[in-house]
Amino acid sequence: MGLFAQWRGTVLARGHQLLGALGRADEPDDPSGPAPSLNRLDALVEGFTAGQPVRWTMAGQPRPLPGPVDVVAYRIIEEALTNACRHAPGAPVGVRLRYDDAGITIEVRDEGAGPAPSGGGTQGAGRGLLGVRRRAERLGGTFSAGPRAGGGFTVRAVLPAPEEMIG
Repeated sequence: MGLFAQWRGTVLARGHQLLGALGRADEPDDPSGPAPSLNRLDALVEGFTAGQPVRWTMAGQPRPLPGPVDVVAYRIIEEALTNACRHAPGAPVGVRLRYDDAGITIEVRDEGAGPAPSGGGTQGAGRGLLGVRRRAERLGGTFSAGPRAGGGFTVRAVLPAPEEMIG
């Protein structure tokens, strides 16, 4: 109940600020297009599979997420896939979603060589990852991105969405 109470308190106390902050990203959402949502994950992955093998898996019991969490989850996956296409063209990519009582964990891993040696972590990966990091942290989540030992790159986010919020 502690995480739920903390998350709910943040949303209630700063809801309008939080929603406003989520709307301001490095790249604004297109209001004329369909709303970003994990309900559209199939279409998102399909858009990338033309030039890159992408496989996604899900663990736990999927459930509707609060709107801001759903949008941020989608944007994290979208940015990670975009970076995989840009920095590891043709390399296999895995997208894994895991739902639990506290929220959702997102992991996107590619098997490419990783970013150029001139920069590491999110700094070398570009402004897009910094933008989704900010979005995840504004929700009270965590975000990491960086090269893996042996090659490839991993983007991982844990977003709070306590099951009690959906009810």
